Amino acid sequence: MPSMEEIEMDRRRKALDKDVAHLVDKYLRGMEWNIPDVDESRARQMILGEIRQALGRIESQS
Repeated sequence: MPSMEEIEMDRRRKALDKDVAHLVDKYLRGMEWNIPDVDESRARQMILGEIRQALGRIESQS
């Protein structure tokens, strides 16, 4: 049987996905503003890599 935390996370998963996608788009728009001919696919991968590193830093602080 799932825990209360797992049930609550299930309810919030779509919102979390949407928030992360919005965060990637936010930083991509900033890159596009500064680099007009930016390689969008490469930029997205770089942004996602930085988000992963940020998650690692946050996890290590816990």
